[in-house]
Amino acid sequence: MVDLAGSESDALDKRRATRDLIAYFALTFAITWGLAAAVLLFRPQFEAVFGPLGPITKSWPFYVAACAPTISALLLSIIFGGMGGLKCLFRGLVRPVQIRWVILSLFAFPVAYLVWGVVERLVFGVSSSINIHAVLTSLPLLAFTTPIIFIDPGPWGEEPGWRGFALPRLLMRFSPVTAAVILGVAWSVWHLPAFFASGTAQSHFNFGWFLVRDIFLSIFMTWLYLRANRNFLVAGFIPHLVNNLAFGAHVFTDQRVYALVMISIVALVIAAYGPGLKGWRATSATPALLESQKG
Repeated sequence: MVDLAGSESDALDKRRATRDLIAYFALTFAITWGLAAAVLLFRPQFEAVFGPLGPITKSWPFYVAACAPTISALLLSIIFGGMGGLKCLFRGLVRPVQIRWVILSLFAFPVAYLVWGVVERLVFGVSSSINIHAVLTSLPLLAFTTPIIFIDPGPWGEEPGWRGFALPRLLMRFSPVTAAVILGVAWSVWHLPAFFASGTAQSHFNFGWFLVRDIFLSIFMTWLYLRANRNFLVAGFIPHLVNNLAFGAHVFTDQRVYALVMISIVALVIAAYGPGLKGWRATSATPALLESQKG
């Protein structure tokens, strides 16, 4: 017998997820790209209204633009679900998770950097693209002896949005790989204004390699999200922070290798789970996701 009630409920949840996603991406891009256009194209007029800005990366428009993913997630969670929606969002920060996934979240990237650097030395006699000393010393020093965790808006300004709000809804509509690729592309393209603003890290990057890196990074983080009980602190915040720390510690001297390291990590995941990533379950990522919006 066909469960018509269940089918109708699933269809309704998917429609709500689609509505949420359209609103989320529209609002996130509108905030970031709108502020970027105002500051980069009409700075004299903008400053005439809001006052002098100083360096872009130290100005309030920069922080608002950089935190747009989280701002949008908070606003839309309240608009669509009230306080229940907000609680549903923050529940993703505290879901119980096995310690092995926390360890993997913290050390997967540094270990991959070291392995790549060591292999380079064994093959070529020198590691030209990975600064092994930076991985072992500068990266942990930057993390534990500076306030960069609080100053860098990347993890806390983005992850409640990308992995906390958008990813669960994408998983209701698409397979994990497709959801990860869509989010990776959106995540990368959202950064485009930073490529035109002097003083930002992205202003020195090649967008093509940045896009490739973000897509494969998104696939890895989605895989980790599904393994770590949908905890986006473990699957989003921590990997994002470690990724940003690698930039700050100057671990890489070649941006292409950064992308290749991410491709290699995802290749290991595919080798373990097969080309179809057997074992990934989109439904396991979304139980009661829109519960606060029902009724």
